[in-house]
Amino acid sequence: MEKPLYNKKRKIIKRVIISVVCLLIIALLIVPPVAVHIITSGHVDYGVIEDHPLQNMYSPLDFDLTANEMMLTTEDGYNIWASEIYTENPKAIIIYLSGIQQPSVTYYYGHAKWMQDNGYASFLLEVRGHGKSDGDRVCLGYEEVSDVKAVVEYIKQQDYYVGVPIVIQGVSMGGAIAINAFGQLEDIDGLIAASAYSSFEDVVVDTMRNYHLPGFICAIERPLIHLSLRFTFGDKVNELVPIKQVENIGERPALFIASVNDDQVSAENMARLLAAAPEHCTGWLRDAETAGHFILLNYDFENIAFDTEYCERVLSFLENEVLR
Repeated sequence: MEKPLYNKKRKIIKRVIISVVCLLIIALLIVPPVAVHIITSGHVDYGVIEDHPLQNMYSPLDFDLTANEMMLTTEDGYNIWASEIYTENPKAIIIYLSGIQQPSVTYYYGHAKWMQDNGYASFLLEVRGHGKSDGDRVCLGYEEVSDVKAVVEYIKQQDYYVGVPIVIQGVSMGGAIAINAFGQLEDIDGLIAASAYSSFEDVVVDTMRNYHLPGFICAIERPLIHLSLRFTFGDKVNELVPIKQVENIGERPALFIASVNDDQVSAENMARLLAAAPEHCTGWLRDAETAGHFILLNYDFENIAFDTEYCERVLSFLENEVLR
């Protein structure tokens, strides 16, 4: 009597194990495309996204600035919003880029004010899929090089910018876009990439590891995420990747910034980028307690001059590397 009961229990346990394995396989196959779809779908309209506090929309007047706001058309037909903050005889021009959902790029009017006080001109660029710019999806760095190119071409057409160096600075996804644009556009003279991911696959897998998921699951997910991205963005996902584009830096100066306390893009991403970049590129790993993903102390974009360490690092890079 015991043997049939034992066999029955074994069959039940076997069925349970098979069911769990099947559910795990299904989850592994479904999660990547669903996650990519959720992250990339839709236009980012500031002020309406929950759990993202940096949603204000600033105007140049909030910082006592005069700006030339414009719509530029990209080579692939998108109308993108940009704001030019001019400075008399600028030392250089800084193009600012922001992240996937926050902050709105208008937070960088605080940077523009500080840069103007130090002799620099600025452009705030709202990439496709965000704010006033065209687009119905977030492109994660795979398509926004065309947006940056439109700004660079505008700058090159202005007589008052002849001979003025162009520097691109971005944070988070904006940092990844900045790296890709720097790798593709030779007219850009310097790069500041903060909290940039080495690849989107890397940042997803890093996050999975932070949640202590088994290594074999992370290894399985990486190619599935890549396939999902390729389905969405095509062959660009093979080349327009920061970890590859840093190889195109050449002799131009580049500064990479990361935070020890970043809970979104780990500092490992900067280490990977520096390992692939030319040796002269520099990195700054910030360990201030209140400097997380967006690098600034307390994320105080409105008063960046109070963050003296940040300001000194950026100005030192510009004056000693870009303008030398």
